[in-house]
Amino acid sequence: MATKKAGKKPARKAASKKAAKPAMKKAPKAKAPKARAVRTVARAKVGGDDYLKYSGKFTVRLPKSLHQALVDRAEKEGVSLNLFVTNALSRTVAMPGRKK
Repeated sequence: MATKKAGKKPARKAASKKAAKPAMKKAPKAKAPKARAVRTVARAKVGGDDYLKYSGKFTVRLPKSLHQALVDRAEKEGVSLNLFVTNALSRTVAMPGRKK
């Protein structure tokens, strides 16, 4: 009884070009349209309806130490990081009665 060495695979035989079958292309499946979530848009009275073209999302790169400080402060106030940052930006940028 012959034993095989562990970790070695048997050598593959090279297939001849004549024996290879051409690859058949599959027809793409028709994709059903995805259901879209219906969301209501809060109507803010800020300069007309220009705000509707914005998604309300943006990515900000910041130092890890600032990220940690923001998370700590949000936890201390018992709110999400998103709500804390939104409120902080609102207080800074959109202060009523403040001249631009």
